[in-house]
This record gives sequence, structure tokens and C-alpha cells, in this order.
Amino acid sequence: MTFTLLGEPAAIDLLNTLKTAHTPAVDQLDAPGALAEFWRFQSERDPAITALNAEDTRSLRTLVGALIRAIDEGSAPDTPVLTAANTILFAAPVQSYLSVREGHLHVEYTTTARTAEEATRAKLILSALELSDAATAGRLRHCPAEDCSQLFIATNAKRRWCTAAGCGNRARVSRHAARARVSPRPAR
Repeated sequence: MTFTLLGEPAAIDLLNTLKTAHTPAVDQLDAPGALAEFWRFQSERDPAITALNAEDTRSLRTLVGALIRAIDEGSAPDTPVLTAANTILFAAPVQSYLSVREGHLHVEYTTTARTAEEATRAKLILSALELSDAATAGRLRHCPAEDCSQLFIATNAKRRWCTAAGCGNRARVSRHAARARVSPRPAR
């Protein structure tokens, strides 16, 4: 299984495993081995993350999606979403500490969760909450391609597409074809 887009914050990566631009929605986690591949990728980025089973992953994705939508809209999540997120965070208290990576100061988080699964759930909720700065700055973006539902963090102001090679290239080809249809060809 090859995911369309991985490497965004973990919460966005999780949300992007459900393609909602299609009817019916396409769950990329349904592909053979996809669930294991998704969690393997996340644990390589953060060794404190462990794989969750399919049911827990989908439940967490729904919760993370609701949080991200509220953050993106600048609104408060519904009470059941807030309660569920707080339940996860209370089960895995988080402590912050400072570290230096590549010469820069970073705030890191660790949890005193009883299980690796509790810690993983908390890390994904925190990943969603950390998107509020990006949303406020207009860097949390939705790919504008009609057949794409991917979210991403724009690392530069000009980034418009989830992937330049995928949706961005299709848009450029489409614009070129439209111009070619409109422009008369020179006579030979």
C-alpha cells in the first residue's frame, strides 16, 4: 500500500488515510498491510508511538478529524468530542521538557501513560491540538483538487497542492489542455 501523502503531523497523516472526496469514501487502511504500514511509518518518526488495532485506529481518526475540523473552522468542538479527547489526555498525562535538535530548542512531550496504546492516543490528540497555530496562520490547508481531500501544512506561502507531483501536476496538465482547446492551432 502506498499512501498518497505521509510525513505531515501525525494527526493529519491519520486523517488523510480516509479519502472523503470520493463517494463512497475510500479508507486506505482497508488495503492489505496498510494499517501496519501506517503505524510502522509513525513509529519510525516517533518511537513512543505504537500500533493500534483497526477499530481503535478508526475511532481515533474520527475523533482527531472532529478536533481538526473545529481547529480549522476556528470553533469549539462538540461536547462529546471534547469529552472523548480529554478522557484520552487524562489517561495519559503529558509532561513537557526542552531538547536541542539540529542546534534549535524544541519542546518535547513525554507521557506517563500506563500502556503504549494510551500514550499513542494521547500523542495523536496532541498532534491535532498543535495544529491550531498553523490554522491561525493559514498554513493548514485543504488540497483544492476536486478529487482530493488531503490536508497538509504549507511550509511556504506558495504551496497550494498536497503534492506537486500528484494533484499539482494534474492541475497544470488540465490548464494546459484547456488552453490548447481554446487556442487555434496555426495553419501549416
